[in-house]
Amino acid sequence: METVLLAAGRSSRMGQAKLLLPVKGRSLVEYALESALASSDRVIVVTGWYSEELEAVLEPYLRKWKHHICVVHNRQAEKGQFSSTQVGVAQVGAGNTFSIAVADSPLVTQHHYHQLEPLLHGHSAVRPYCNGIPGHPVLCAPSLRNIILELPVTATMRDLLAAQDVARLDTDDPVWITDIDTPDAYQQFIDSLPTD
Repeated sequence: METVLLAAGRSSRMGQAKLLLPVKGRSLVEYALESALASSDRVIVVTGWYSEELEAVLEPYLRKWKHHICVVHNRQAEKGQFSSTQVGVAQVGAGNTFSIAVADSPLVTQHHYHQLEPLLHGHSAVRPYCNGIPGHPVLCAPSLRNIILELPVTATMRDLLAAQDVARLDTDDPVWITDIDTPDAYQQFIDSLPTD
């Protein structure tokens, strides 16, 4: 399995590069990357805004996991998240199962990725839901690769999945839908972490 890790956003609601914000000595993007690495044969990190700063943070991981990480830059990141999804999915090997994950969900762990895998058989994708709200990562069958690449850049994953046979993982675990978009959300996240 491969994972497309979306890290290309502008962080407009945060007012700064949210993926570089510190959490217990590491940045948000590192938490997401480490969980994806523990769950996947290869992680494709898609950068856009703040690409130079992100690549500097990722450099030690690239040295250590050079055969397991691919960093690609979306030169059209201003066109939205689906453009970054397409840039990342283009790097997925034909015939490979793949996840689409967001880098601002630091609580997703290897365990969460593995919960999706048994549900994929016979379906186009598996999407987690927390109390009816769709979350990430989304696990995709190999057949979705070309479908994603052939769609217009204005498409969305929600629209794509609405037209596919998608298995649902319904849960009350808020990790699936916890992302860090605003200064208040970041502070609440920091305050919620256990103290050492």
